[in-house]
Amino acid sequence: MEIWHTIAGDIEKKTAQETIQWINGELYSKPITRLRVLIASGGGDIDAGVNLHMYLKALPFDVETIGFGKVDAAAIPIFLAGTRRLAVRGCQFFFHEGRYFIEDQTAPIHVHEEAVSIFKRNLHDTIYIIARETENDTEVVAKMLRRSKIMNVDEAKEFGLCTEVIDTLPLQQQEQFGFKFGEKRLV
Repeated sequence: MEIWHTIAGDIEKKTAQETIQWINGELYSKPITRLRVLIASGGGDIDAGVNLHMYLKALPFDVETIGFGKVDAAAIPIFLAGTRRLAVRGCQFFFHEGRYFIEDQTAPIHVHEEAVSIFKRNLHDTIYIIARETENDTEVVAKMLRRSKIMNVDEAKEFGLCTEVIDTLPLQQQEQFGFKFGEKRLV
């Protein structure tokens, strides 16, 4: 059985938690053979994006991701979790180093050092995921993130980000009920 899940909006810890909980619930109730994840996001929490990437890569069935609209920063690792990665023509991918803030600016130095350590780990994880999944060198990816880069679908395909460019979403039309999304959830 194929199930669908949609992630639209900011990537936050709550987004990742709800997605994982929903998929786990489906695993216990249905014999799943493929998960198709529609994704459009302006980015967000890179740690949540990396965690969701790792979860999706570890699933015991095929995961396909379909990017539409904008897929930015924290959403890119999630998109890269698909073994088959489709991008709808007109989709854009925005790469940049994470932008971080420290809530308590008057905190002791060791608190700031810990925060910087976490920021560096997140950047390393992002670089590694992008390089591994696109088969590009880590230094090429690191430079691209430092400079910030927006890719259209043709550039994304050449870079190895998406495996296929499509003109329409792969939905099946049903005679009586309109479009069939399969099982879906909007986050």
